[in-house]
Amino acid sequence: MSRFLLALFFVMVAARGAAARPEFFVFDNGVGRGSWTPEQQAQTLKDLGYDGISYNYTTPADLGRWQQAFGAVGLKIYGLYVHTYIDRPEAFDARLPEAIALLKGTPTVLWITVQKPKVASPEDEAKAVRVVQQVADLAKAHGVQVALYGHAGFYVEHGEDSLRVVTKANRPNLGATLNLCHEFMSGVGDRLDSTLKAVAPKATRVSINGADLASKTWIMRLDQGDFDLVAYLTTLKAAGYDGPIGLQAYNVPGDVRENLAANIATWRRITSQLEDRGAPATAHNVLTAEEQAAGWRLLFDGTTTTGWKGFRKPAFPAQGWVVEDGTLKGLGTKGGDIITTAAFDDFEFQWDWRLSFRGNSGVKYFVDEQRGNSGGAIGHEYQTIDDDNYTAMTLNALQKTGAWYDVLPPTKIAARPVGEWNTSRLVVKGTTVEHWLNGELVLRYDITSPQAAEGIAKSKFKDVVGYADKIRTPILLQDHDTVVWFRNLKIRTLR
Repeated sequence: MSRFLLALFFVMVAARGAAARPEFFVFDNGVGRGSWTPEQQAQTLKDLGYDGISYNYTTPADLGRWQQAFGAVGLKIYGLYVHTYIDRPEAFDARLPEAIALLKGTPTVLWITVQKPKVASPEDEAKAVRVVQQVADLAKAHGVQVALYGHAGFYVEHGEDSLRVVTKANRPNLGATLNLCHEFMSGVGDRLDSTLKAVAPKATRVSINGADLASKTWIMRLDQGDFDLVAYLTTLKAAGYDGPIGLQAYNVPGDVRENLAANIATWRRITSQLEDRGAPATAHNVLTAEEQAAGWRLLFDGTTTTGWKGFRKPAFPAQGWVVEDGTLKGLGTKGGDIITTAAFDDFEFQWDWRLSFRGNSGVKYFVDEQRGNSGGAIGHEYQTIDDDNYTAMTLNALQKTGAWYDVLPPTKIAARPVGEWNTSRLVVKGTTVEHWLNGELVLRYDITSPQAAEGIAKSKFKDVVGYADKIRTPILLQDHDTVVWFRNLKIRTLR
């Protein structure tokens, strides 16, 4: 296959994966609400890869400015969050009809709450239904959809409340909402599965966030907490919801842009896992008949750790690495590097890898378990790292993805955004080594060349005896204290 066709193949595969993913937007409470300009919000979300935003309604004039800013960069406003009241003479802001008119022909959903009255009465349910109908009817005249937002402490608190009122209101442009944090905050998180199955088919909008059940922290970054968002979203889709997903970010501590970067990276990883779980069982960790005929063999079967062991250890690590969803997953908990039990001379090795936010790992070769390795396994390293977000140190070109770590830089940047799967190839033949990434040749070097000698002399490996030598080698997967996934590890001997 030509390099052009190979590159085209990788582009087509990536495009097919991206097309199946839900659109992802963030609440304005996670994008500098009150301190960032709409233009800054829009450009930042565009740069990071979000699909858009949901705003808290203020005035029609503000809405017009938001629409202009997001339209200019090709992003959407997915929701306009509006409060309604059942115990006030005016059930909602008098300027709301003007704002609704501005939503005509846009994808923006009017995301309404129903506040709890100061004094409860038997008529509250009927009042709530009438207010929701009133807003829905105003919106319908302009072709605008309405979603009923459940909020802990309000009259409509959670998904079941939303579905109940929506069903009674019975308007064609009206849908329910599932907001993960408010399910827990309103005390009904223990029946989340049944709520999902009931509400999902009628839902117009859904919001998620990281959550920690152990500490009862209900709003966190997506990469934080112990709640299984992959399982949650799998159930949500199976129950019938396939619309946009919003990110709740209320009061999450930390730098705004850093949080946004962490969340979008984790979203990519989550959606990648959703795609993996929905793929046929034979999609990964198998060889085609053509590959078998060409001499390829698997180094990982997708279910066991056969053929692997800990570096300088007799067996596979008891902790720190697991087999999960057809991947070899490094947990970043000091399980140590792992290596193949087989060793190779001239070979072509191909693998898929995915990093977590700020992740760091690599594949090492020309590795010798016997020489001094006190600071970690010594060998040539195909570097894989979160180039954009890694903060443990400031990265130079020698430390970026595709490099011969600390010796020679990649000639081009070809890594996908963190959280996505990448495909790499390592080719060793004679004294020539090639690093490939997503169909692109990013580095070629000759071990015996002046270029290699100069790079080694300037590196931290300059005093390692035999570092420049080509030796028979196992394949090493690095544990660098961050979460990393590997799959489709295969190799063939070159003659």
